[in-house]
Amino acid sequence: MKRLMVVLVLGVLMGEGFANDPGKTAMAFLKVGQGARITAMGEAFVGLADDVNALYWNPAGLSQIKDRQATFMYLKPFQEFDGLSYSHIATTIPRGKDGSYGISLSYFGYGKEEKTDIDSGGNAITGLGNWTAFDSLFTVGGAMRLQKNLSVGASAKLIYGEIDKSNATGIACDIGCLYLPRIKNTTLGAVIKNIGTNIKFEKDSDPLPICVKLGLSHKFDRLPIIFVADATIPNDNDPYIGTGLEATIQNTFAIRLGARSGPADEGSGLTAGLGINHRLFSFDFAYQPGDSLGDSYFVSLSTKY
Repeated sequence: MKRLMVVLVLGVLMGEGFANDPGKTAMAFLKVGQGARITAMGEAFVGLADDVNALYWNPAGLSQIKDRQATFMYLKPFQEFDGLSYSHIATTIPRGKDGSYGISLSYFGYGKEEKTDIDSGGNAITGLGNWTAFDSLFTVGGAMRLQKNLSVGASAKLIYGEIDKSNATGIACDIGCLYLPRIKNTTLGAVIKNIGTNIKFEKDSDPLPICVKLGLSHKFDRLPIIFVADATIPNDNDPYIGTGLEATIQNTFAIRLGARSGPADEGSGLTAGLGINHRLFSFDFAYQPGDSLGDSYFVSLSTKY
C-alpha cells in the first residue's frame, strides 16, 4: 500500500499539471463536492467511500458496495452569485461479490447574463441580448479487490462546457485505492482526480484541476461514530485538510460536523449537516461556508432499490 500511494502521488507531482496558479485551471465545477453527507463532514471521504458517492470521491470504494444505490443532489452554491445551480445524479450496479460499477451525470448552470460590448469611444453597448453558460460531466467507473485488504478503482469522465456560442470537450480519469491496515475499523485511501486533456475555449487552453487526496476513516467500537480526515494537494492552490465526524442515533438520524482549512480561494471553516435514514430512502442536508463568495447549501436524496 505504501508503494502504491507513493506512485500515485509522485505520478502527479512530477507532471506539468502542478505548476499552475489559482484560477489557471479549467472546469472549476469539477472541484465541487458531491453528496450532502460528505460535505457536512468537511469533504473528507477518500478513506471511507462507503456509498454511491464513492464514484466521485474515490472509485476504489465501489468495491464495498454490494447493492443498487441511487442518489440525487441539488446545490445552491455561493449565495452572493445569482443563477448558479448544481445538480447531480448517480447510481451503482452490483457485480456480485466484487462490489459494483458506478454511473453519474452532473450539470452546473451559471445562469443568464446580459451581453455588453465597448464601442470605439469607450462607451458600453447594451441591448445585445443575453448569454448563458453551463458545464456537464458524465462518469463511469468500477473497482476490484487485488487482495483481501486492498482494492483499486478507476473512473472515466466525459466533460463538456458551453460559454455563449463557444464550447469545449475533454476527457479525464480518476484512479484510487483503499487499504485496510491492521488497526481495527480503520481504512486508508488515496486517489488522483481529473487526470486528462486540456480544455480549450476558442484560443485559450487550460489544464484540468488535478489533485491528489489522501484519507483515512475510523469507526469507533462502542460508539456509533465515524471519524474521517482527508489531505488534498491540488495543482491550482495550496494544500489543505478536511476532517469530520458522523454520529448516528438508532440507525435513523445522523448528525455531522466537519472543518476545512481550504481551498484558499473558496474559504475555510466549519461545515455541518443532518441526515434522516429510512429503510429505503435517506435525506441529507449540509451547510458549507464560503467567505466572500457566500454560503452553500446541499440537499441529497438517496435510495436503495
